[in-house]
Formats: sequence, C-alpha cells, structure tokens
Amino acid sequence: MPKIAVYKFLTFFIFAFDALNEPPHLHIVKEKGNRQRSAKIWLESLKVSEKGTLTEKELKQAPSLIKENKKILIDAFYKVKNGQKVTTIKLK
Repeated sequence: MPKIAVYKFLTFFIFAFDALNEPPHLHIVKEKGNRQRSAKIWLESLKVSEKGTLTEKELKQAPSLIKENKKILIDAFYKVKNGQKVTTIKLK
C-alpha cells in the first residue's frame, strides 16, 4: 500500500493489487484515526467512486488537490503498477 501523497491531514495511497487491475485512481484517508474506510477517486475523471469515512468538505477538497497535481499523481500510479519505488509527495 504505497503512500503517494500527503496534504495536511489527508493521505493518498494506492493498493498495489488495484493498480494492476483497475484504471488510475487513488484511495484517501485521514492521517489519524482507526477503523477508517478509504475514499476512492478516479484520476482521469476526478469522480468519487467511494466516499469512505471522509466528510463532504474533504470529499470536495481531494479532487481539487488531485486536479492541481494530476500529472505527478498519475505518474506515481504507473510507477506502482510497474513495480517501481515511489517517493511520497507533499501537496500544497
């Protein structure tokens, strides 16, 4: 489960198995807390596929962060898919 990016309290990651079988997407959770379900957002369309335990405000913020950093996040997705190492990106 490579951690791709962080923004304040949000962590963006990929399940390596998903990268092999699904189009580019990211899972997002809050950094703190247990028993979280990740939200899932498709990178191309920026559509929320699963809400997880994020609030509506967080669900609105995540796609705009992805849009601003789309190229580097898609590149990171394909690195994971190809078995390459990724470095966690700090989003601004």
